[in-house]
Amino acid sequence: MAEAIIGPLVGKLQELAVSEARALVAVNDDIRSLRDKLMWMQAFLRDADPRRRVVPDEASRVWLHQTRDAAFDAEDAVDKYFLLVDLSRYPSWTRTIIRLVAGFTTQISVRHNLSCKIEAINTRLENIVNNKDKYKHTEDSTDKAVVPWRASTTISVTPTKLDNLLQSPLVSREDKHQELDSALRDGTDRQRVISVTGQSGVGKSTLVRDIYERLVIKNHFEMHALATFPPYSSASDILKLVLRVLTEDDFTLSRKEVHKKLHNELKGKKYLVVIDGEVSTTEWKRILAALPYVVGSRVVRMSKDKPEEPPGNYEHRVIQLDRFDKNATTQLFQQRVCREESSPKYNEAVRNGVGKDYQQDIFDTTEGLPLAIVLLSGLLRTKEFPIEWSAVFDHLRSKQSKRLDSILSLCFDDLPYDLKSCFLYFAALPTNMLIEAQDLVCMWMAEGFLRPKEGMTMEKVGYRYLKELVARHLINLEPLHEHSPEEELVSIQSKVHAFLQIEAQEVNFVEIHSSDDIPSLSTARRLSLQNRMEKYAALTSPMPKLRSILSNFEKEEISKEDESSDEEESKAQKSASICLQCSHHGTKRKEEVIKSCIWQLLQESKFLRVINLQGLEVGDKLPDEIGDVVHLQYLAVTSCSLREIPPSVGRLSNLQTLDVRDTAVENLPEQFWKIKTLRHVFGHRLILPKRVGNLRNLQTLDTVKPDDYGWDRNTLAKLINLRSLFIWELSKDHVKALAIALKKLKHLVTLTVHGDGIPSSVFTSSSLRRVEIMELDGMLDMPSEPEDIKSCLPNLLLLSLEKTKVSQEFINKLAELPFLAGLTMDLGSYKDEKLVFFAGGFHSLRRLTVDLVELKKVEIHESALPRLVDLDILDYSDDLEIEVIGECDIIDKLCSDDENLCKKIKRSNGLPRT
Repeated sequence: MAEAIIGPLVGKLQELAVSEARALVAVNDDIRSLRDKLMWMQAFLRDADPRRRVVPDEASRVWLHQTRDAAFDAEDAVDKYFLLVDLSRYPSWTRTIIRLVAGFTTQISVRHNLSCKIEAINTRLENIVNNKDKYKHTEDSTDKAVVPWRASTTISVTPTKLDNLLQSPLVSREDKHQELDSALRDGTDRQRVISVTGQSGVGKSTLVRDIYERLVIKNHFEMHALATFPPYSSASDILKLVLRVLTEDDFTLSRKEVHKKLHNELKGKKYLVVIDGEVSTTEWKRILAALPYVVGSRVVRMSKDKPEEPPGNYEHRVIQLDRFDKNATTQLFQQRVCREESSPKYNEAVRNGVGKDYQQDIFDTTEGLPLAIVLLSGLLRTKEFPIEWSAVFDHLRSKQSKRLDSILSLCFDDLPYDLKSCFLYFAALPTNMLIEAQDLVCMWMAEGFLRPKEGMTMEKVGYRYLKELVARHLINLEPLHEHSPEEELVSIQSKVHAFLQIEAQEVNFVEIHSSDDIPSLSTARRLSLQNRMEKYAALTSPMPKLRSILSNFEKEEISKEDESSDEEESKAQKSASICLQCSHHGTKRKEEVIKSCIWQLLQESKFLRVINLQGLEVGDKLPDEIGDVVHLQYLAVTSCSLREIPPSVGRLSNLQTLDVRDTAVENLPEQFWKIKTLRHVFGHRLILPKRVGNLRNLQTLDTVKPDDYGWDRNTLAKLINLRSLFIWELSKDHVKALAIALKKLKHLVTLTVHGDGIPSSVFTSSSLRRVEIMELDGMLDMPSEPEDIKSCLPNLLLLSLEKTKVSQEFINKLAELPFLAGLTMDLGSYKDEKLVFFAGGFHSLRRLTVDLVELKKVEIHESALPRLVDLDILDYSDDLEIEVIGECDIIDKLCSDDENLCKKIKRSNGLPRT
């Protein structure tokens, strides 16, 4: 895949030619020559990549392989050059001496070596081109007839919020909706397992999630949790996910402690647990054994294969999902192919054209598989109707492969070239996992896939690419949670993921360690660790070419009881040479081997740009050698027992992102806060010192709190490009300093403040006009009600309040905000006993979440909340009264979901609603 290899390299060569123009006079011509050759090669590769899937051609395969190898060697030469001449690795007091020595000896030698390597690569590329022409066979008529699909040249999606791209549930499943709803709520006391089965892509997860999210279902059960996880995770990891959803808490517990706490949480309470992922028979039995027997409880499982019968104390209900018929296929396609940004007249023409001219083509191409229907609609919504549609169907009819494979190949080939590397990156991530959009964009940026363009930052370009993938239905956007609106999550369907993994391995994009066999890693550029049983096995191999390493495991604390259990299991298995999951080596020995693996990785993989280790233990402290990996741009060590980052991290002069969430790290070394390239810092209550460097590139601080010396008006003054700021434990002594700092943070989009006090300027400062998401937890320090909130926060979309103690007058001001779409009023957010939603207010509000436990009366006037589609009442008091003046559709829906709440609702004429 051309873009993943040559695109970033061409940018590096351009950077090298400019930055070293004077020092590399002798080699500059060779650098430019190499860059030009690679740009030509890139153009040829773009044609050859889609052709190889249509007509297998060994000669072309050899040519592609040799070109990739040459590009890899060029990247190695450039990266090694930057590594050897980078003086930022040395302490400041030695830099002057080093510069003198390096200027006369080292750099001369380094540049000479670079010159020789580039010259050799140029010659090698010339030979590759000559050999291609020399050995090229005469094309027969079949080859001439092959016309590879031309990729799109533009982004089809218009600028919009990711949330606007959320899709409605699958149509034509009403009978299955009713069957699943009945299986969940039919009043049978006996505990039941419900198996939803069907082939991959038939819509199992979509159906179950749609039912699960309905308020009437959640109100039927006292406890409910949905766990999503990679294939064949352990029962312990799955149960830990279930417990985390139930308790809404982050914790570190041993396996035995998880089982005990889960049992206590569910005991005596009617519960619903949904298991969304492939589980082995053994692990499934362990999951059921860990769940307590409670009358009326339900466990839902999704499976591709025929489900095995559960233990005798469970009743078993199977719901089989099949492909759609022609009419249902047409209905789903029409729903997904139309675009909001298109005119109603155009969308109507598309719907009519689908029904009259393309119904049979769509059904024959997709064979009624919902995944294929959605993918085809995502492709065709980027094409002009009807001019370009016929070409798509003609191309698909010419393919000899399976229907879904043909659609996937065409969807991939049609992507604009810049997007292909970004999409292919999902192959390095586990399937059936929720991935934070901001993490993905930061990794794309570190990999060199993103460049500023059209006045947009790299981050904006990345989000634009992400929106395009969502709009094309290649990845899924998860509904935003009202309590964490800034955490946009995406996922990828397993069949699409499998296609990407095949494509990625074909072009040597990433090596994946997911089984007992360890791939050859001496030439690996990227490594994804997905073997949950032997997490560290692949790290014992030297990886001198490695640029990126990724893992995504659950954090686990092993107790003595767990160790005994592991030891008994390990005796029944053949022991591997090194198996860090088997604890018969002892905890101390295990820690030593882990440290050795991490040290070896940092010593031998000097070209690393991305380190993303989730759930992989690295010890209490990162090795000092982390400071020698000078190419590093993305460093994430999360979900582990890490406590300390060494001062040597300050030598990472290219670092853009640091992520230490779900660790014990609180203090970062002083040197870290002076890295000028920093763009995003993620942690949990990280201590932000009173003085930091000139961090003008910094865009995200998540989450920070003041140090012992406190903050003053200058602490945040230089962080002028901050877009997301999350502050924790803000004392009243720091409220004034924050109020002053906010006046300079004119680019803020997301603001979260938790503390004893919150400055009134969050609603009165004109500098916050770009803020779209605001979360406040603490007493609002507001001497008087603001006169005009809407002019200070004209772009506010989502607002969450807790313990703010605002008044009715303040709520009336919020009702004037023009674009407020989501409002959460949690416990203590409101100080009066009566809450009124007046007519004409909150005209853009779509989601309202409110805790009414401290209120005695809620009054809703007719035409208030006219666009509300989701009303979630967290809790309410026994003596609560809800008065509705006039008609209100959302209240009618609420009555159908909660019978007890319905009894508290009265109309203005005093008659209860029946």
